[in-house]
Amino acid sequence: MQFIKAKTYLKPLLGIIFLVLFVLIFAIPSHAELSVESYCQLVIKSAQQEIENLNELIALAQQYSSDNSEAFLEQEAIKQEKFDKEKKSLFNSFDTTAEEYVTFIGENKETVEKYLNANPEIKQNIDGLSNQVNTLLDQYESLKEGIINAPPFE
Repeated sequence: MQFIKAKTYLKPLLGIIFLVLFVLIFAIPSHAELSVESYCQLVIKSAQQEIENLNELIALAQQYSSDNSEAFLEQEAIKQEKFDKEKKSLFNSFDTTAEEYVTFIGENKETVEKYLNANPEIKQNIDGLSNQVNTLLDQYESLKEGIINAPPFE
């Protein structure tokens, strides 16, 4: 008989749960759609942030040697957590998410290319920042590899 009582109490509870889920799914406002201009501004801000982050990581890596790789990896994880929060904050400031940011270019590639062709100074800025990010990333990866994959002393 207790099974029947439990089943009777669960029915209204399930109704409440479905109502809450419905409200959460459909009533919460979604993020605003990015415009091409705001997308390009976000690309620039994101690249600038990445440059700052990589410079911090390079400075960190230069403080460690291969005999202290565990400490380096711990500090790197702490910094990465901080960077992730900052990146999320940046996306929030544009009323978007990382997923929407990535999806935007896939759905609007031609429109973005037209905008950048019509605004060569923005395109040059993005290209310059992108080159800087790639250079710093190569430098950081090389330093990190030296810390983590260095041959042991014999």
